[in-house]
Amino acid sequence: MKTCPLFLLAGLATLATSCGQDAASKKLADDTEARVVASIKQVLVQGPSQGDFTSQVHTWYQSEVPNIIKLDPSAAAVYENHATILKEVATNETKLASDPILTPEQGQGVRATYQKLVDESTTNVQQLTNLASSKTTMSEAEQRQFVAGLATKENHQLQLVQYFSKRTAATIDLKTRQKKSRAYNQQVWGHE
Repeated sequence: MKTCPLFLLAGLATLATSCGQDAASKKLADDTEARVVASIKQVLVQGPSQGDFTSQVHTWYQSEVPNIIKLDPSAAAVYENHATILKEVATNETKLASDPILTPEQGQGVRATYQKLVDESTTNVQQLTNLASSKTTMSEAEQRQFVAGLATKENHQLQLVQYFSKRTAATIDLKTRQKKSRAYNQQVWGHE
């Protein structure tokens, strides 16, 4: 497993705090940071004694899961894609949800959709963690297929998050251009 995503998870909490310019943006950034931290904790906390990522990785590599599964690049890809999803959400959620062109309800819808996408990603990571912490009756081949399936699902989840970010940004851009066009027509022609 590469160490880069490990440090990425640890630094995500500080990423969202630099997004705000005024009190409302600061509050939204704080809310986003709290959700990202809660998501990270949800993934990383397996029991009362395992509260950090090092413990989770230690559990994964000390588990009875065969080495062929532990060292499978698909297992590392699940964690890397989850870290990328959390970074994408931390980077875009506050910016997109607090855009002035959106109504408060639309902004809340953007936040809710991001939260749903993060929760689904967290479920994929939790399933991989559960494989390490439980005695499984699956053969090594079945475990490899299971891990590969999780990697595929997590990659698809990352693509969904990226698509949602691009689609939301494009919709906001379109609404902004339409608003400017209406204002220009009103100014020049006296009507929209």
